Amino acid sequence: MVVDTDKYDQLVAHIAYEFSRKFHMVDADDVRQELWIWFLEHPNKVKTWEALDGKQSIKLIARSLRNAAKDYCQKQKAQAVGYRVEDNYYYDRELIEALLPSVIRGDLVAPSIQDLGYITGKKVASEGGNWFAMVADIQRGFARLDEKQMSMLYLRFGDGCDNKTFANELGISEDAARMRVNRSVNNLINILGGSKPRRERDYTEEEANARELEPGTADISMAGDEVSGQDLD
Repeated sequence: MVVDTDKYDQLVAHIAYEFSRKFHMVDADDVRQELWIWFLEHPNKVKTWEALDGKQSIKLIARSLRNAAKDYCQKQKAQAVGYRVEDNYYYDRELIEALLPSVIRGDLVAPSIQDLGYITGKKVASEGGNWFAMVADIQRGFARLDEKQMSMLYLRFGDGCDNKTFANELGISEDAARMRVNRSVNNLINILGGSKPRRERDYTEEEANARELEPGTADISMAGDEVSGQDLD
């Protein structure tokens, strides 16, 4: 695949500059080179997305480029500081949502691992990891949320409201309530270091079309592994 460098040069330069500011040990030119390599490694994905309307295409490509930039910069930081990227601990959404009631109410009662979706055995979470350390991490992250996001999570997880009751409390639709909770949880995940990265695949056009037909599968599932939350419009 021949990359149209003129078409994406401004986007690549913008993202490279953005991440070189966040990771001071990384040079912007090195990030740019890594992003051009991404285009060469994902020709099928680029071809599929370029067939979409202009704004949607750019947003999807920008998300994957940010994922590639973040992955590269994290590896360079790990090398400079002297640790492995694999040593980072990533909190899954299910784990955070399972521990939020304990964090918010302060009851410090470890849920069973079954409740966290790991195994069917009757073990407390602390047997599979340092439960108190996880709660302390989430407490610190929760304290960094703004007041509105804290209130969302208090209502949803502290009071134990389901989506319907939560929506009625706020006087909004269930979909709107779910979106507000998801946004608050996503912000908490980002504060804790972001979602666990997954290797990005280069989908063929047939695979991409098939995924669009799968129930519950959205374009964002092919937009990269972890979305930074800052799309380029």
